[in-house]
Amino acid sequence: MSRAGAPITVMQLLVDPAVGPKSFNPYTTLLVGALDPSLVRTRYFRWKGLLTDDFDVLHVHWPEHFTRHRYGVVRVMKAVLLLVFLVRIRLQRKAIVRTAHNLRPHEKGTWIERRVLDCLDRCTTLWFVLNDATPVPAARKLLIQHGHYRDWYRMPRPGEQVPGRLLAFGLIRAYKGMDDLVSAFRDVPGDQWTLHLCGRAESSETVARLEQARAGDQRVRLDLRFVPDEELAQEIAQSEAVVLPYRDIHNSGVALLALSLNRPVIVRDAPATRLLEQEFGSEWVHRFTGDLDAQTLTASVFALRGSVRADEADMSGREWSVLAAEMTAGYRRALTLAGQR
Repeated sequence: MSRAGAPITVMQLLVDPAVGPKSFNPYTTLLVGALDPSLVRTRYFRWKGLLTDDFDVLHVHWPEHFTRHRYGVVRVMKAVLLLVFLVRIRLQRKAIVRTAHNLRPHEKGTWIERRVLDCLDRCTTLWFVLNDATPVPAARKLLIQHGHYRDWYRMPRPGEQVPGRLLAFGLIRAYKGMDDLVSAFRDVPGDQWTLHLCGRAESSETVARLEQARAGDQRVRLDLRFVPDEELAQEIAQSEAVVLPYRDIHNSGVALLALSLNRPVIVRDAPATRLLEQEFGSEWVHRFTGDLDAQTLTASVFALRGSVRADEADMSGREWSVLAAEMTAGYRRALTLAGQR
């Protein structure tokens, strides 16, 4: 347990970014980098330190990533070991804080994974939510918004934007409805429109669906690989708007990245996107309802074109220094709650 006046030792349930570039995540890297080391000492989870590594608070982000593996026997072993870890935390009265990035894992896991995640939910001391629409117990809830990406990506330069260029990017998963977007775009008339879809596809089946949806339309560019940061910043800078056709949306780093780089977003209507529109305004966040078709897509773009918009989206409420101070206070609150449990 942290002594009075000493930094709180927080173990992030993340892979240490020092092990290689595949472990980097802009959100978590910016978050940890903003924490004051005189107040918070950061450690990263290690399987070999399951029973021995010392910490005061465990900070959980996407726990399902730590129970998954290509081999079933390894999945079972990892799930059992995480249960052992949770037992240790309970016995030692340590605090668990959980950032609720999603309402549920995007892909359905195994039955043992679900049991582990249910146990983790019951053990969680304090939930950090990225928006107020997240349904967690009010007494154990703290709003800490998603920070901006302006310290990570190159900002657009004047004259880079291409009129009629729409962009969708990020990890391409089934629930995101990218094939719906491509199909809708094919029905948009006119050569002045283009659609770029960038990001690694989750499976060969997803790639096949997108190719089938495109059906040879030369206005649609599919770049289905991991796109480096500099290339992604250029794609965003050249876009007129970023489209998120997700069938189910709660929090979106993609939306925050687009807004951080001063590009408006087209998103499906949902409680979380209503909050996003309230914060940034309809000139930056355009919501649509129903199925995404060519008429909805073009009407959304024309609505954004007709809006009066400042040169930059207001990110003053999402400065990492402010969020880091809120998070540090959250860690201390979780320690107090854990001691009362």
